[in-house]
Parts: sequence; structure tokens; C-alpha cells
Amino acid sequence: MQKILSLLSDSKFHSGEELGEALGVTRAAVWKKLKKLESIGVNVNSVKGRGYRLPAPLELLTESALLESGIDKEVALEVLFETDSTNSNAKQHIANGGSLPVLVTAERQTKGKGRRGRQWESGVAKNVTMSFAWRFESGTSVVEGLSLAVGVAVARTLKKLNIPNPGLKWPNDVQIDGQKVCGILLEMVADQDVCHVIIGIGLNVEMDQEVMATVDQPWTDLASRLGGAPSRNQIIADLTNELVAVCKQFELGHGMKHYQALWQAHDVLFNQSVTVSSISQQRTGIARGIDESGALLIEEDGQLVVLHGGEVSVRRR
Repeated sequence: MQKILSLLSDSKFHSGEELGEALGVTRAAVWKKLKKLESIGVNVNSVKGRGYRLPAPLELLTESALLESGIDKEVALEVLFETDSTNSNAKQHIANGGSLPVLVTAERQTKGKGRRGRQWESGVAKNVTMSFAWRFESGTSVVEGLSLAVGVAVARTLKKLNIPNPGLKWPNDVQIDGQKVCGILLEMVADQDVCHVIIGIGLNVEMDQEVMATVDQPWTDLASRLGGAPSRNQIIADLTNELVAVCKQFELGHGMKHYQALWQAHDVLFNQSVTVSSISQQRTGIARGIDESGALLIEEDGQLVVLHGGEVSVRRR
């Protein structure tokens, strides 16, 4: 699947015979592969006498392109075409004793996870679906607030793309003008005194309207904001390097003390009247930023209440 998509990625016409020769298969087999591409959401134009083409050029993710984009060479790379979940791949990499840190990224994710068990829609070869795993020798004690610092890393990456004011919504959403552009999901794999953290990130680069039709919140993507899709290889390289810097700070024990002010500079809820809901309770108050652990502070009847992470949602009233 990846090879035929790579052959078509220049958006020029390629005959069935040409594609068959390049793939070492018959024209009938080429036709089946093209139908498979269409079945997973890739539009292929077919013109009799000219062949097949994609409507627009397509940038595919490759290890060589990531290295050319300046990704930290100490990071192990797994670049996949299709997977159930990059977080699951990263978890398996850890279980197999693979080198860390590791970046796992894929062109298509079929069972990506968002918060509260929601599925993360990513399309095919258009967005960023990645997981980054790091080994914290000091254990779980140093990772408190890490997901918020990851939000800062995403915001910094967006600023490099000339997105002027990315916003962070506690605990794990990244927004542009109130519309979600990125989700973050962390998983921990603890082993005695060592803690492995898998940072899953889904970033909207160029979303299909039909893919997002079922999404129940305002969303946006980078292509619509920038007038065209930026390089996904460059985004992933820059974001990975930011994540390396974040994890090094947390490994040193600096944690949210270092990132608290940076996060609050992007806080879209600050001084807003909000309702915070969880399974067991609902609280209403004025958002007053976060503390040094990354917990949300709300002012409720003149008193500051500290709310830690978990299955909570925050909505402006």
C-alpha cells in the first residue's frame, strides 16, 4: 500500500502498466491496490488512456526526511504506514527492550485513542499521528504535570509555523482561536523504580471534512490556517526535539516549576467562568491558572480549589 501511494505521490499520471512494472505485479493486481487505497479514504483519479493520479501531491513520512528535517539522532525511529495505535506500538517497543527514546509515527491509525476512550480520527497521510516514549530513571515522582508541558512543546512547534497565538485548554487540548487542533494522551508503564511514559499526539494538519463530520466540538487544521499544508516531516522533527527538551527537564526534577509560567501564557481559560465536570462531581468557578504540579485552580465562593487531572472536562459557561 505504501509503495503504490509513494509512486502516485507526485500527482502525475501513471499508467497501470507503469505501476505494475514498478511494483512487480499484474495490472489487475494494481487495480486491486488502487481500490484498496480508495477504500481507506485516498481519492485516486482515473482517466482512460492516461492512467491514475492523486488530485494533489502528497508528502509521505520517511526516516530520511525526518533526519533531513533535523530530528534528534539519538531518538530511535519507527515510521509505519498503518497501525492500530502508535501508542500500542511504542508500548511493544518498550516491552521488547528497544532503545529509548523512540518515536513511532504512522500514515494511518485505525484505532487511535483520545480522552475518555474516544477514537482519534487521522485520515491517511495528511495529519500527524505520533507517539514518543521516554524512560524516567527517577520513577513516577518526576512526571507530575508532564502532559501540560507537552502542550507547551506543541504550542512552541506551532509558533515556528507562524501560528501566532496557539492556546492551551486544561488539561490536554491545544487550540487555535478556540478550535481544537491537537490532542495529547499520556500512558505510563511503571517497572519497579523506573517509569516509561508514552506521549501520544494527534495534530490536525489537513483534515477531510467527511472524516471530521462526527466530531462534536469546534476543530481546525493547519492547512486552513496557513493557506496550505506544511511539511509533516518537519513538524514531527521539531515537535520530537521539543519533547526531548521537555523530558530532560522533568528527568532533572524541574518539572512544572519550569513550565508553569510558559503554560499559563497560553491558558485560554484564565479568568473565565467555567464548569468542571467529573464522574463524581461538578464544580463551578473562575479559572485561575495552574499550580506547580499542573493542577487546575478555580476560585469557588472566594476560595481557591485545586483540581487534579483525570476524566474531567472544562467548558466556558
